[in-house]
Amino acid sequence: MKKVLVITYYWPPSGGAGVQRWLKFVRYLPGFGVQPVVLTVDPAQAEYSVLDRTLEADVAPELEVYRTDCKSVYNWYKKLTGAKTAPYSGFANEGNPGLLQKIARFIRGNFFLPDSRRGWVKYAFAEACRIIEKHGIDTIITTGPPHSTHLVGLKLRKKYDFKWIVDFRDPWTTIYYNDSLYQTRWARRINQKQEQSVLDACDFLLLVADDREKMNISPAKVAFLPNGFDTADFCNKQPLHPDVFTVCYTGTIAGNYPAGKLLEAFVMLRREIVFKLRFVGKLTDPVKKKFVDQLGDSVEFVDFVPHDEAINHMMSSSVLLLLLAKATNNKSFLSGKLFEYLATGKPLLLVGPPDGIAAQIVRQAHAGEAFDYDDAEGMYHFLLQQYQNQIKGIQPTPDWEVIRQYSRQQLTQRLVELILYS
Repeated sequence: MKKVLVITYYWPPSGGAGVQRWLKFVRYLPGFGVQPVVLTVDPAQAEYSVLDRTLEADVAPELEVYRTDCKSVYNWYKKLTGAKTAPYSGFANEGNPGLLQKIARFIRGNFFLPDSRRGWVKYAFAEACRIIEKHGIDTIITTGPPHSTHLVGLKLRKKYDFKWIVDFRDPWTTIYYNDSLYQTRWARRINQKQEQSVLDACDFLLLVADDREKMNISPAKVAFLPNGFDTADFCNKQPLHPDVFTVCYTGTIAGNYPAGKLLEAFVMLRREIVFKLRFVGKLTDPVKKKFVDQLGDSVEFVDFVPHDEAINHMMSSSVLLLLLAKATNNKSFLSGKLFEYLATGKPLLLVGPPDGIAAQIVRQAHAGEAFDYDDAEGMYHFLLQQYQNQIKGIQPTPDWEVIRQYSRQQLTQRLVELILYS
């Protein structure tokens, strides 16, 4: 069986969306004749935003997982800002930054390039060399964020001959929250040079969606492999019909998620019906306050929960809400939770660019509707229609043929074709 080395910073007990993509690929690769070997960081040395030990159940006992030391830089960040954890994606747990947070972000964005996890690179490189020589590895996959993981692959490329697949779960130099790092031109140039070095040296670049617009890379080297859903996570769960019309959002909402008109739609809806708007995940305090001030006890907040519990919240809702960050490249945003939303069979309300990739998938799957950020009237009428459908017992009828192509098993098969035959 062909062996492949997967180098990833995020691995159980880390929680959140970032860990699940390769956790699931690794789970299903052996069924297609590929034996993965995983290199990750020692959790005692790592800086995870959230923990989810339930994900460890997806790690096969026979899987070889190598863990290394890591030099962390977040202790100074916590001391400087008073934060208890590392920042969430988009700084969703920080709200409007104070002076100390701005200083910390400036230091992070200009002196720790490409990111603050680069203290893992030298340890991961040394261990990867031992793994390659022990197992005779000839295919390596590096996945980021953190994109410093790709610097491990770049160093290995100078020493060994192998097929190198680089996976961008999120953009590198064009990630939507880069402006929050207050980068100087000097820092931006260094970051761009590092990214270009990786793009030039790799054999293939995996993207979850086509956001190559600002990348200098041959189209022949690019493959698209979106996130997806694991049927095993849903097979024993039946959709529940809540007594109260319930709209559920899972994930984070940071400052660049424009929720004003969405809130206006719920204010209009509150004049007509009784409902519950449930947020499961991390929201900034200013966003929470706006919703509470306008909706009172019609809104509730649930902090981060294990993945399985998050799915329970989805399955027991009437409508699932997906709000995309507002950024220049958000037409190519493909949030991982989109596919788990689709797997529930529940109606989906997407707020974001109506001509974006996510909106196209929702329409193709007949799974709901997409509305622009300012279309409060459209959102309101959609929600009211879903409420009426629930009262009348009208069931949603998504296109399961479209949805099934995003199962982790089918996506793994496409990955194997790239590993073995490209």
